[in-house]
Amino acid sequence: VEAYATISVKAQVTGELTAATFHEGDYVKKGDLVFIIDQRPLQAALNQAIANVAHDQAALGQAQANQARDAAQAQYADASAARYAQLYQEKVVSKDQTEQFRTTAAAANQAVEADKAAIESSKAAIGASQAQVENARVQLSYTEIRSPINGRLGSFTVKPGNVVMANSMELCTINEIEPIYVTFGVPESQLPAIKEYMAMGKLPVRSQPQDDATA
Repeated sequence: VEAYATISVKAQVTGELTAATFHEGDYVKKGDLVFIIDQRPLQAALNQAIANVAHDQAALGQAQANQARDAAQAQYADASAARYAQLYQEKVVSKDQTEQFRTTAAAANQAVEADKAAIESSKAAIGASQAQVENARVQLSYTEIRSPINGRLGSFTVKPGNVVMANSMELCTINEIEPIYVTFGVPESQLPAIKEYMAMGKLPVRSQPQDDATA
């Protein structure tokens, strides 16, 4: 009698195995929580990643505020430069005064461009931080090891309290036994008859446990 499928259960993250929620030989259903790995380091990493997103969002808000302020100053500087240019044409102000306002306006517009670059940089940082959050969530989810199939647990090779390594240590096996395979041999002398009947269609097979007189 052979299992229909055998799954090798391994940890996907490194950490201390803190609990086994079933016992060896127990039957489990698909999705049942079987093992728990220490969640504290990965929970801390997730919290840090979330904090980084909040920090980057605050930086974006500051950059946008700076742009709004500098844009208003640039608009005023442009208007002043245009007004002094007109006054210079009318010989009311000196050329030096006109050039000074033109330089101020140019600097104000450069500040606006720098603010735009800072905004784009903050947006990129937010994207990277959000990706770190998703990765941290995935890593945290790996601390709960659930059964991928309905089956029976084999022997535990690692007991709670020990440290498991990611993708390298088999914690146990789960054998799917419904349905199940039964492998058997037949006498060579019966093989021609079996082939003859198999050509006509599928042959029904009945099996029973050894020494079971009631089956």
